[in-house]
Amino acid sequence: MHVDLPPPASDAPHALVARFGSPLYVYRADEIRRRYAAFVAAFAYRPLELHYAIVCNKNPAIVRLLQTLGASVHANTPGDAYCALSAGVPAQRILYSGTNLDARDFAFLLERDIHMNLDSLDQLRALAQLTRARSVGLRVLIDDTRSRNRIGIAPDELDAALAIARGNALQITTLHMYVGTNTRRATRFSECLERLLGLAAKLPDLRAIDVGGGFGMAYQDEAELDLARVGRELSERMQRAAGQLGRQLRLILEPGRVLVGSAGSLLTRVVSVKERGGRRYVGVDSTVGNLVVPSVYHTRHRVRAHEPRSEALDIPTDLCGNTTHSRDYLGRDLRLPELRPGDLLELCDVGAYGYAMSSHFLNRPRPAEVWIDEGAVELTTRRETFEDLIATQVAR
Repeated sequence: MHVDLPPPASDAPHALVARFGSPLYVYRADEIRRRYAAFVAAFAYRPLELHYAIVCNKNPAIVRLLQTLGASVHANTPGDAYCALSAGVPAQRILYSGTNLDARDFAFLLERDIHMNLDSLDQLRALAQLTRARSVGLRVLIDDTRSRNRIGIAPDELDAALAIARGNALQITTLHMYVGTNTRRATRFSECLERLLGLAAKLPDLRAIDVGGGFGMAYQDEAELDLARVGRELSERMQRAAGQLGRQLRLILEPGRVLVGSAGSLLTRVVSVKERGGRRYVGVDSTVGNLVVPSVYHTRHRVRAHEPRSEALDIPTDLCGNTTHSRDYLGRDLRLPELRPGDLLELCDVGAYGYAMSSHFLNRPRPAEVWIDEGAVELTTRRETFEDLIATQVAR
């Protein structure tokens, strides 16, 4: 849905809120282009495939841009695949690495001929009952079996998996690993890859190694992932594996947050300011229902004021949502300038798992989403209404 802005068009935060309302998600294409280029440049190994982890943000403008840059899509659920298809991604450019599929899930993926990486012997048997003469991938547990990592088959189950595949004319062409989410320890990736490649010689049909996702980004004062080191170590190890196996395997990566996280902001208006007991409580027109927060998923976001009235005040400030839920805080112990009702705040780095994890919890409709590319502004998701809160209910 395109919105015609009166010239001269402005993508300044105040202009966006004046046009589209508050709270408002805003995504900037130039930051995604920058992040994508840096990610690709970190890996010297070829052939290389990037499959964007659409689970972190299915906004169609983001998906389409990444596709034009060369990325395919990683789907974690059939719904992920559906959203990718709806955004114009061909089925052959979608890679499914999920878990615990039922008959409906298998039917959806098989009908569209989407490649699957499966994570249990039961899932491999279920696929074998539905199809033959098909390539499939295996998700492998790359941690000790005593760990609580639930993803993948154990290495000692590989022979059983091969027997199931051979008995049903299936070819295991991909090995996949899951390192976790928002991983910022560079050595984690190389350590896990080493364990995965230890199984490669057993698979005569192996054509690709899928390192998965989990490439992290920093929030506030955290250390950034040393992506250059990750790219160097993985590229070198893959090149050695090619020599050992006598063939060049495809290296598949599934970045998500690292590509889009810093491209998104949530704009919100101040509606109330209280000060007591040496602490300031700033109320805004958004809520934890609109945004994932530390109690749910990851660390808090940076917050900044637009057109600040002063330097940051030396008083701890809590950013409070517009409900009475006891944990409705969008930030705590912040240092912010003088604030008054009507001032505009920006929560930074919300491009991943922000809108994607928003919900109807607390019954506040979800915000609109706006996409900015070279000065052009596009409304990609309309603001919800009260009617949307009950749209799926069946009247009695």
